[in-house]
Amino acid sequence: MDAILQAREKLLAVDCLKVLKENLTFKELSEEVDMPPGVLNRYINGYVLPKNSRAKSIIEAFIKERMSRILTEESCCERSKVVITSTILSQPFLLELISFRVNELFCDEKPTKVLTIEVDGIPLAVKVADFLGARSIYAKRKQEASLHGHYTSNNDHSHRSVATPLYLPKELLKRNDSVLIVDDVVRGGTAMQLLVSICNQVRCRICGMFSIFMTKRAYEMFSRDFKISYLVQIGDA
Repeated sequence: MDAILQAREKLLAVDCLKVLKENLTFKELSEEVDMPPGVLNRYINGYVLPKNSRAKSIIEAFIKERMSRILTEESCCERSKVVITSTILSQPFLLELISFRVNELFCDEKPTKVLTIEVDGIPLAVKVADFLGARSIYAKRKQEASLHGHYTSNNDHSHRSVATPLYLPKELLKRNDSVLIVDDVVRGGTAMQLLVSICNQVRCRICGMFSIFMTKRAYEMFSRDFKISYLVQIGDA
């Protein structure tokens, strides 16, 4: 692991502790993360940073115990079938935490491009690509000027009869790329299928798929062919 990534993980671990400390005393926080109160005080107040192994354990514990609950509360998906991600996508801490998890899942696949669809997927793709050391690219629903033309998605494999096509400038994706496809919410999977169709035209490798929220149906559909992961399972619309 390079020094920059190690530093990011240490800072992220401190941010996790700060979020926990908002609702806990140092004694309660000490019991939750199994670390002395004095050590936690020094981390939170910026006197020292945790070592690599301790930083990773703090982040992983936070993800395991708190992540799903926070994302569910911030998206209102417990109270409504509508999943609202604007609050999540506007919080640097949550995006960094999600990107840490994606890096843990897909770094061994060595993606060179992180592909998404406008608009809501862009903040996630940018942060994930930054964490992975890749480049973020996104397809649009409107064809715009391009140096070498566009790849246009096809709907041949979609379960829906009609889907708005997506356009991606040809200069952004090459055959030797390894692509991680991401989005904030995946329900029926139509948008993901359209992005897959673009990758198939390029004949590049799809190394994985990720979404913050995903239905069980979409997961089962894509997991037959791709390495796929999500953070929160949601019901079908």
